[in-house]
Amino acid sequence: MKIKTESNNIIKNFGINLKDLLKAYDKPRPFVCDGNPIECKVFIVGINAATKMKNDFWMFWSDNYGFKKKEWLEAYIIERSLEKMKPGKTRRNKLSNTRRVIECLVKTISPIKTIETNLFVKPTKTSKELNFEERESLIFEYLVQTIKPKVIFIHGNEVKEYLEKLYKIKIIKDNVNIIELLGIKTIIISMNHLSRGWSKQKTIDTGELIKLWAAAKL
Repeated sequence: MKIKTESNNIIKNFGINLKDLLKAYDKPRPFVCDGNPIECKVFIVGINAATKMKNDFWMFWSDNYGFKKKEWLEAYIIERSLEKMKPGKTRRNKLSNTRRVIECLVKTISPIKTIETNLFVKPTKTSKELNFEERESLIFEYLVQTIKPKVIFIHGNEVKEYLEKLYKIKIIKDNVNIIELLGIKTIIISMNHLSRGWSKQKTIDTGELIKLWAAAKL
């Protein structure tokens, strides 16, 4: 009972701090995970979310559980199905290409817990729509500093270049980089953006690689 109470307090305090940091943003999506974010050893990092949801992030948050991904994913699918079609399109996939690959990665990496997040918290159809002021990584930096992930998997060249400048490090693409990040040995793996060119087998192989390093002793 004592352990459960301490865990609940950790989640609650994390939520309080995060809410304070997010108060200046309009319906941001700081991250998605299942349960307690503090327990996540693996980060999956992109630029920013492409789907702006009507439901607020905090509708899926519980101080006792953490983030309720199942409920969030159900809402995401419904909202995506109601989006206006692009000219010439007659059908829409249940999940976006990026979401499909992320879900496969998370399943492959399990039972090691994963959190998916982005450099910037404002959702836009494309990252080009973000203005200069919206391209700040305060929330991402807070998550890294607080959770201290063992493996950071980044997708997209823009993320790679941004992190190299932010932390003054060198990341070799398509390679396993063991880097001293904020005083802690961290694995960083950089690959192409998840929105295109990812077969199911490539996704599973990448997930197995991430899982292997997340369980390794550094």
